[in-house]
Amino acid sequence: MTTLAAYQGDGWSVIGCDSRASDESGRPMTIATHKITENNGYLIAGAGASRGSNLLQFGWKPPKPTKLENLDLFMTQKFIPAMRKTFIDAGYDMKEDGDAAAQDSSFIISVHGVLYPIFEDYSWDRDSRGIYFNGSGGDVALGAMAAMGISKTKTPEQAEVIIRKAIEISCNWDIHTSEPIITKIQYAK
Repeated sequence: MTTLAAYQGDGWSVIGCDSRASDESGRPMTIATHKITENNGYLIAGAGASRGSNLLQFGWKPPKPTKLENLDLFMTQKFIPAMRKTFIDAGYDMKEDGDAAAQDSSFIISVHGVLYPIFEDYSWDRDSRGIYFNGSGGDVALGAMAAMGISKTKTPEQAEVIIRKAIEISCNWDIHTSEPIITKIQYAK
């Protein structure tokens, strides 16, 4: 279980996460590896089954877009197929005959300061307000970010303060969310 919170600024992005995980019995642990990592120029934040995060954060080297490449096309045509291939090769993809492709994690990924939420069916959609969340405490973080006026922030540092506070609030309301809170900023290249 997790709380991920993120904000898309003008030429930058901020992603935040908590540090709690739980095993199959529900026993909590404060994880030593953060839910947000840097991998080949990406910030990758994961929620859901840890296996998906393990693979994306440490089990592959994602392809890099060129500076002139359209990021939407790149994510759709190169990044996500490479991600899925990694999952298939590791036995993590759950596609059955006749079913849509699926896996058991959700991600918020930043590339060149642009956020892409990637869902369990390998789809992505960006929010016009630039506010993103995921995990069991994500809805609490969303409400807190909106109430604190994250959409009016002008700098990544302002957004980072709001995201930290929103996840802190989630820690109080979601049993599966706990400090320490980690945040990362990425700028457009």
